[in-house]
Amino acid sequence: MNSKKLTAEELTEKQEKVKAWLHVLDKIYGVKMTIFSKAIGVHNQNLHNFRKGKRGLTEEKTVLLEKVIVRKYGRLLMLEDSDYEILSK
Repeated sequence: MNSKKLTAEELTEKQEKVKAWLHVLDKIYGVKMTIFSKAIGVHNQNLHNFRKGKRGLTEEKTVLLEKVIVRKYGRLLMLEDSDYEILSK
């Protein structure tokens, strides 16, 4: 895992990006959120509340969730940014 800490602004930006990806995967492609909640070790309801903006995730869980999404569904989301290509390897 990363040894550097994210600033509050970077964490908020990353969380918004992850929320958008979760929304796309759920609504357009029908991916179940239980896959992600099990992968990062949170209760499914907590992930649902995170998506709805009622609750936040820790920095560690946010980074882990981002990596899981990129590794499993990166091509589906057509991530072309070099940062995400590095994460998916």
